[in-house]
Amino acid sequence: MKKLLSAILASVLMFGCLTLGFGCKKKTDIVDDPKTINVRLYKAGFGDLFIYELKQKFEKVFAKEGYKVNILKPSSSSAGTPMVQEMSRGYKKTKIDLYVTGAIWPNHVSKDGLYGEVCEDLEELVFNKTAIDYSGKESEKKISQLMNPDLVPFLLADDGTMYGFSWAQTSAGMVVNTSKLADYGITELPRTTNEMFECFEMIKNGANGLGPSSETKTYPVTYNLAEGAGGATTYQNSAFKQWIAQYDIDWYNEHLRMQTENADGTWTDMQNGWQIFQDERIVDVLEVGIKFMAEKYAAPNSTVHDLDQAQGLIMAENDGRGNNAVFMLNGDWFLNEIKANYKNQLHDIGFMNVPVISAFGVKLMGAGTRLNLSDDKCDEVLSYACKLVDEGKTVDEIIAGVTAEQGVTLNKEEAQAIATARGICFSRGIEHLAFITKGSTKAEIASLFLRMMASADYANTFLSKANGSTPYATSTVEPEYEFISQARALVSNPHFRAINGRVQGVRREVLTHDYMLPIAGASNIALVLRGKTGDPRTEATSLQEEAVATAKRYWDDYFSK
Repeated sequence: MKKLLSAILASVLMFGCLTLGFGCKKKTDIVDDPKTINVRLYKAGFGDLFIYELKQKFEKVFAKEGYKVNILKPSSSSAGTPMVQEMSRGYKKTKIDLYVTGAIWPNHVSKDGLYGEVCEDLEELVFNKTAIDYSGKESEKKISQLMNPDLVPFLLADDGTMYGFSWAQTSAGMVVNTSKLADYGITELPRTTNEMFECFEMIKNGANGLGPSSETKTYPVTYNLAEGAGGATTYQNSAFKQWIAQYDIDWYNEHLRMQTENADGTWTDMQNGWQIFQDERIVDVLEVGIKFMAEKYAAPNSTVHDLDQAQGLIMAENDGRGNNAVFMLNGDWFLNEIKANYKNQLHDIGFMNVPVISAFGVKLMGAGTRLNLSDDKCDEVLSYACKLVDEGKTVDEIIAGVTAEQGVTLNKEEAQAIATARGICFSRGIEHLAFITKGSTKAEIASLFLRMMASADYANTFLSKANGSTPYATSTVEPEYEFISQARALVSNPHFRAINGRVQGVRREVLTHDYMLPIAGASNIALVLRGKTGDPRTEATSLQEEAVATAKRYWDDYFSK
């Protein structure tokens, strides 16, 4: 089976290489000099201005040594399997020292990868060294002590080797046009899914003197589903996975692995891992997903919007028919992607974490629990507690605040559960990793470049040039836009926990694709269609049954061999 998968992957890699032209690339842009590192950059939502400023600062600091940085033409194609294929050609042929890329996991470049170890181990080369600022001064702490610990597992291959360097700390969430929202008399952003749907209903039906969406042409939400499973539909999937993790982050990690964690940190395969999809909490998440994706809330033609069209509906009325929208699942990179076209409207957008799923509050505090609250009261308490979490309050302060304002006294376990749920962010940043090519004769110079990327000075560069954050240091300059301040507040919150949907453990072997629930890619459109009529809970139960059956089929097939 492994040989078959390897052959298929090899074909895919080769196809990507031939299609994008990496396999036959001429080295006319390579600088073959012992003191110049050649860097290939993945040009994504962050653009490329940040790396050119870093190059300038780096070359100034190391002018005496004569170190230079040659940035090869940045491209949105410089990511994923074509880059692994290029690395596999070997350093002697590529002469590329550093890949600042995306969509490559450490296992792809490890000893157990399809092409064997094609990148350097960065633990001693980078992470056990100090950061270097723009004056050449080294930090007091090692980079391994500076970075967000939640990101460490995603830098490691299965054998524990640290191949990846995380170069961006980005969070998926919701973008909202605060100016449009205020027109409906809504001044507070929703913190629970019930509050989110209340906002949707007010926009859809009309409020504060405004008519319904059919008259105003303003709709609650816009999607971007046209790009398929490999495109921007991942924004929807990020939210759905976040709702799962809000219940219990350990339970979520078990989903990603189909394994249970032992006291010593090792993992044991589940007896029947497919059964993890049978939990009622899965139905809760699917029910919210079906409601969220319902056609009645969506701007017309959302099922065929590409990313630019969907983002444009948040900022303006650009679909030719006057349609526009208020909310969109997106990420903190949104501002950088739209600033060129909507520079006069950037102060009208806000960034918020995905609301906490209201069913979590009911299961924590509702009927049959210690507090035995009504469903409505559960949501009030959950929302207010989330407000305190957003303000960075401690668990004891959350308890005191909820008691004073809501007349409900949470215990520490309940308050901590809410704080953890609210602090969870789906991090797309871990998909942005840098790698030093195996056998690079300038690996030490490349490591100095990465060490400068871990500095507070570079954090300022990344904020000003890419409107983003880094995993190692907080920028010391104030952002120009509230949008960026709100995004930074999520990752700097003391309750912040980063999650990602990368399949690991036995699940990666059992399920041959990133299968969480049948809601990826084109199935997102299926959710829109299923949400047109009928009872969402019934439809969610049906989807869960499909998920269980699919997972069991994969499981039985794998273990029968």
